[in-house]
Amino acid sequence: MYSLLLVDDERLELETLRDYIAWEKLGFDRVYTARSGRDAYDKVLRLKPDVMITDIHMPVMNGIELARQMYADGCTTKVVFLTGYDEFEYAKAALQVEAVDYILKPFSFDKIRTAMDRVKELLHKEELLKKSVRVYGKRLLCKVIDNEGESGREACRQFLDICEWDKEEWFGLVTTKACPEDYIMEQVENSLSEVVYSIRGGGGKKGTYYLVRYFVDFRESAERICARLEELGLHTCVIFYPEKLSVDQLYDAVRFLEELRERAFYVPGGNVISARQLEEQVKLLEGEEENREVSRRILGEMKELLHTQCLEKKADRLEVFLLEYFDKLNNNPRKCFYILEEMSFFLSEIYDACAARKKEARLPGKPELKAAVYQALNLEELRRFCLENGLEGIRRLGDRKAEESRKYEHVVSCVKQYVEAHYGDSICVEALASDIGLSPNYVRSLFKESEGTTINEWIVEFRMEKACALLTDRRLKVKEISRMVGYENSSYFCSVFARRFGVSPNEYRLEILG
Repeated sequence: MYSLLLVDDERLELETLRDYIAWEKLGFDRVYTARSGRDAYDKVLRLKPDVMITDIHMPVMNGIELARQMYADGCTTKVVFLTGYDEFEYAKAALQVEAVDYILKPFSFDKIRTAMDRVKELLHKEELLKKSVRVYGKRLLCKVIDNEGESGREACRQFLDICEWDKEEWFGLVTTKACPEDYIMEQVENSLSEVVYSIRGGGGKKGTYYLVRYFVDFRESAERICARLEELGLHTCVIFYPEKLSVDQLYDAVRFLEELRERAFYVPGGNVISARQLEEQVKLLEGEEENREVSRRILGEMKELLHTQCLEKKADRLEVFLLEYFDKLNNNPRKCFYILEEMSFFLSEIYDACAARKKEARLPGKPELKAAVYQALNLEELRRFCLENGLEGIRRLGDRKAEESRKYEHVVSCVKQYVEAHYGDSICVEALASDIGLSPNYVRSLFKESEGTTINEWIVEFRMEKACALLTDRRLKVKEISRMVGYENSSYFCSVFARRFGVSPNEYRLEILG
């Protein structure tokens, strides 16, 4: 939809033109009016309509003079003349001031529609051309900031030529570490009038740069960009270059800002800072290897914590370690690459510990965890992510161990109850497992891991204890006791008993009963 200004010094003719035509059906949703050439000129400058239909014959400033003055001032409004004089001289005058068309009075809907269709076609072509030039201009700017030497200088020359950018024209430069989606960059560009271009550096991997008009306050513009990004859901710090630049200075300015990217990692999201301030305020430690001792100690303690058997307060202890780790970084900033590497390693350890106990541990997948770590825009965001996922992982790990412990207790209890009920019979582990509803090998494994002995060994031990109790009854013969505790062969029973206690059943009875 387009905007339209109607100009005529005759009130009735102007109102008729405004109300007689269904302008919205023709593609014009905003229709303004003016009663004189001077009034029309002021409204063109203020409202910037896409199209103006104006009467030629008006006092003080006629339609031809109005059009000439507009174009002299750089206005791009398309002009259509409305006149009751079907003479060549007026048509020639209209062409001389680059009018798109002219309509003879009395006007009709068809005449106006035909003229408006022609104007809209012209506007559409110009819009496409502007978009293509703008897109190509962005590509050239990307080459300027990414290429040194003749390649970058050639891209600079092409940009100045194609985009009609004055070589001496200045601009400000604002950057973020974030690389938002295209639609977010377009939203910022379209909603903030001072933003001329938004481009990505390093093929989209080295942040985003916003070129702003030089006559605005750069800090204020950076704050507006930061606020707009927040509205669009992107919580990041914004850095502005403090001096105005020309296009051929862009490469060096971007290199300087790129050197500050490691320092920008320590600026919380939502903050705005000058590049010079950032350079002075955030000092990275030199000699990375020498300065990793504290981090290694904390990471080592956290890793050891993962493999301890005691689950009490494990998440609390991990939280203390993580807070200490990030507190040390705030006081002694290091290159963020090493930090991301360490946190990726640590969260992977948690994931592996959880996955080893149960594949469907309720954590993000390992690749997703690593990707999220390396996409952290600042230390604050990394700290929040690691605390959330690290503590969750520890809790899940504790839950898994508790769940396994409950499972062990259930299986062991079922096995012992079954043996107590059937110790006098021939006990088969397969039958026992079927009674529990689990596989025999799984039952054997859980029982051994929990009790430190096999099911068969425990059955023998239980039968021997029962046999000892029965031997205190003089009325029972050894052969009867053998059958009562599940041994049909009394000789084999005596052999097992002797191995367990070092004496035969009868010798045991004599020792006990005298």
